Amino acid sequence: MARRRGRPEVEKPRCIKVGFRVTEEERDRLFAYCKKMNLTQAQVFKEALELLYKTKP
Repeated sequence: MARRRGRPEVEKPRCIKVGFRVTEEERDRLFAYCKKMNLTQAQVFKEALELLYKTKP
């Protein structure tokens, strides 16, 4: 039986990229927060979106 190579398949692949512009100050605050909380930028935005979805109908 042949063994598959590479990364394992995921149930919901993340293939869409979203981007937007921020000011230098906003970027610096984001970088500082990421470093302080030991999170990636993607993790911060995902958590922020979840919080927004829970608090705003």
